[in-house]
Amino acid sequence: MSQPLYSTVGDAATGVSTLWQAARLLRQHRELWWLCALPFALTVALFVLAAVLFFGYGLDPVADLLSGIQVDDPAAWYGWLWVAPLRAVAWLTRGVLIAAFFVLVYFLFTVLGSVLAAPFLDALSWRVEVIQGAAGAVQGPSGLAGALLAIREGAKRALFFVAVALGFALLSFVPVVGLLAVAGGVVFSALFLALDYTGYSLDRRQVPFRERRSWLWRHRGSMLAFGGTALASHAVPGLNFICLPLLVTAGTLLALRVGPPCEPAAGSARP
Repeated sequence: MSQPLYSTVGDAATGVSTLWQAARLLRQHRELWWLCALPFALTVALFVLAAVLFFGYGLDPVADLLSGIQVDDPAAWYGWLWVAPLRAVAWLTRGVLIAAFFVLVYFLFTVLGSVLAAPFLDALSWRVEVIQGAAGAVQGPSGLAGALLAIREGAKRALFFVAVALGFALLSFVPVVGLLAVAGGVVFSALFLALDYTGYSLDRRQVPFRERRSWLWRHRGSMLAFGGTALASHAVPGLNFICLPLLVTAGTLLALRVGPPCEPAAGSARP
């Protein structure tokens, strides 16, 4: 049964409004700023490393690949009738490959940065819950065990995203199906980002992945609106570095607002 229009619009407004609430919360609580600065610095450092590696070692392989995409001059003048269009296609192909390689490097190191920054982002998410007075606010294991757990959960989500996104990317080359695959990939990316940024709160509550998926779908209006906004920030190079702590804070607020799938056992709150 479909939801009423006013309910859908209200859910979407909820998903977007959490971003403004997160910005206001971070502005008011300066004790959280260091937890925002560390993930930002880490992701920027990794992106700079990616650029150095690309320009230092990655240009030659790309140049070798592109050198094979060329069309020789024709033997006679009339040969340009088919050589000229082929050259245009070759130039376009080289441009697409270069852009795709840059995007691949950018997103891979962005995902890696998010995974490595997971312990700080998890701590930020927990502190946001405490500030909000969330019932049953919990934190996972502390120290090295907690850091490794946060990295492991972040890596699992990242691998899931890469695997499904790769499937959509391959389907995009299939005629007719390609357009549907692109649209499906965008919707999946928005839902995944909502799942990822609310995931810190759900990780601490040890919510199974299957239950997370049904929870996400039950609140798809607010999750799609929130995830779509997050996806738009990821499309702007560099903006996602700045927005990463904001999105984690907003995702935590959204999870609290719609209600986590389950609450932790009593007495598990961090002292």
